[in-house]
Amino acid sequence: MESKIKDKLRRLYRMAKHKLNSPQRDFDVDTLPWIDRPGADIDAFLARFDVPVDFPYDLKELLEQWQNQGYVILKGALPTDWTDALWDEVETTIDQHKQHSLKALVYQFNDRKETPIHAVPKEKLNGIGARLLEYHSSSVMAKQVMTHPHIATFLKAIFDEPISVFQSLIFKYGSQQDTHQDFPWVRSGIASHLAAAWIPLEDVHIDSGPLYYYPGSHRMPKYNFGTGILHKPDSFFSPDQFSVYLDKTCDKLRLEKKTLLLKKGDLLVWHGALAHGGNRIGNANLTRKSFVCHYSTVRSYPKHRLEVPGIDTSPVNYYNDIAIYVNPENSAEEDKIDVGNTLYQLS
Repeated sequence: MESKIKDKLRRLYRMAKHKLNSPQRDFDVDTLPWIDRPGADIDAFLARFDVPVDFPYDLKELLEQWQNQGYVILKGALPTDWTDALWDEVETTIDQHKQHSLKALVYQFNDRKETPIHAVPKEKLNGIGARLLEYHSSSVMAKQVMTHPHIATFLKAIFDEPISVFQSLIFKYGSQQDTHQDFPWVRSGIASHLAAAWIPLEDVHIDSGPLYYYPGSHRMPKYNFGTGILHKPDSFFSPDQFSVYLDKTCDKLRLEKKTLLLKKGDLLVWHGALAHGGNRIGNANLTRKSFVCHYSTVRSYPKHRLEVPGIDTSPVNYYNDIAIYVNPENSAEEDKIDVGNTLYQLS
């Protein structure tokens, strides 16, 4: 009992100290990718950056939008036969879930406890609130999609150093997540070295719980959880309070809330500090089949985050010069799902 009282008093003391002394924090300027640094010169960068001849977008325009808005949309970036093949794989994987050990999170089943899909009922894997984790570790096709040359070119441009894949999520229905930023949760060695891609695997309907985002919110003051700008087990402010802060601050800064309705083959790339979330699903019969990928730099993320402590490297494969580490918790199933590989080789 005495220890509980001391813990409570210690927590109250820390909260009071935070409110009195903790200024709003931000990323360490010295760690910022070049494009996020004050005075970043896009023209000077492009004068030395080798843009592939088949890159179908105006890279200067994209980089300027990234600087100012914190996201870009690449229309028609992916062949739809690739995205169709990927989703066909996913459905087959779910149908044959007893044969697989990749993990999933399912709302009101295992919630925050990652569980191998062979231990999750098929109807749960097919339902609202189900997410397949690290699907790309098992799937060759997922690796190809998430490192498509157009995605790789843009990531290399915004970071200007070697890129690594951090994690991925696959889900069938809209996430319905409250407003959040990714960097407090998706954490590698350098918090500012984070970008994400949302790849719709079907055309998005307004009633399917589409993604929303606040352009320019990547520049807003960062939330302090009481232990800094990253959420930790001992943080004394909750994710709900974080979400309220983001919505209120975006409103105060008059940042427009936009809803995104993309077509299959399009994709969104966003800054790790862009505030975004998922609208509520208006029609439970409508899906929003999605592949969400997070990326960092090799300097920030030099090995798989689940690697055994004391091991400095992870086995790695490269796709379009992007490092993808073998998942040490499921290495036996690395590239096990290769249905889409032949399609990729023929494209």
